[in-house]
Amino acid sequence: MSRLFAFGLAAATLTFGITSCKKDSPEIVRELEIDLPEMTSLHYGKTAELALPASVNSSGDLSLSLAFDKTPNIEIGSNKKLHDVLKDAVQLDLKKQQINIDAALLYPNAAQSMISTNRIPEIYTATLEAKTVNGKTVGERDFQIKVSSGKIAIEHVNTSNSIPFSYALYSDKSVEFKLAAENTALLHETWYIAPSPDQKQVVSIDGSTIRFSADAGDPAKKAEHTYDLKPMLLKDGFVVAETDFRVVFIPQIKFFYGTYYPDLNLTIQLNLIHIGLSNGYLSAAPTLYPENYKSTFHLVSVGLDGTAYDNSRGIFSVNQNTGAVSVKKDDSLKAGSYKIIVKAITTTGLEYQTDLTLVMSAF
Repeated sequence: MSRLFAFGLAAATLTFGITSCKKDSPEIVRELEIDLPEMTSLHYGKTAELALPASVNSSGDLSLSLAFDKTPNIEIGSNKKLHDVLKDAVQLDLKKQQINIDAALLYPNAAQSMISTNRIPEIYTATLEAKTVNGKTVGERDFQIKVSSGKIAIEHVNTSNSIPFSYALYSDKSVEFKLAAENTALLHETWYIAPSPDQKQVVSIDGSTIRFSADAGDPAKKAEHTYDLKPMLLKDGFVVAETDFRVVFIPQIKFFYGTYYPDLNLTIQLNLIHIGLSNGYLSAAPTLYPENYKSTFHLVSVGLDGTAYDNSRGIFSVNQNTGAVSVKKDDSLKAGSYKIIVKAITTTGLEYQTDLTLVMSAF
């Protein structure tokens, strides 16, 4: 959006004197059309450039400056006021004939300080002022800047949902997630996380790393447990970037050919089977525990006596729903050990591999 702007002394018309050899010559009136965006919106950490209108930058007898009087000059910190911040963040570049805006030096609008009652104004208003060579203000134009919260990235998480999330397996070690602020070279910002009362003993933040202790989740490490977090990036007590983040702890997945007795925590592997040569075969389904994470199964590879086997004819296959291995009856098969690698993709998106070796021989 742009508005027609005309400089003026008493009316909406910009007038200024042009030096003449006649002392009492009348002033020449010149109307200037100023075309600036009414609103510039950007995320914290981003930058923007507003080109000065040709009607202004071509007037060599005008001096331009920026003012911020229409923005409340709140306290930011010790010996730091908002107008001082704006003067650093919004500047005239007369060489490039543009206004530079650096949102990394500002704060998201309406941000509430976590250490005081101060709140950033709903909008930043800047004023472009034009003065004649004798110092008289002959016109001005307001433009507004809206800064929204910055974006936070978290390494190795799923972003397919509205809330970034990750599954973590119970273990005896801590679980960590690395944070990064997009478009921001951290200088004066610090990371912060406010865990709920039930999280204080197991969730912490060290620099840019969220850390879950080995005691996180279910004490028995058998039931799912979900943590909903909100990592934040703070500057001078104001939140400049934040995101929601969900971590779901789940039991260790067991995936193999054989039988598992969870009440005894007993595993019996049956991944080496002797079968007749060329007769065809259908294995039992593998164990994937807990069963509620069972999703799909896929054949990864087949090897014969330690070397790759060409399965282009599909003699070996895996049932996608059950994981059972099938071998077609085929006279081309040779005696030997066939090692089949099978992949399970769980409902959580985690992937696991196991193997089943079929030793074929002519009885």
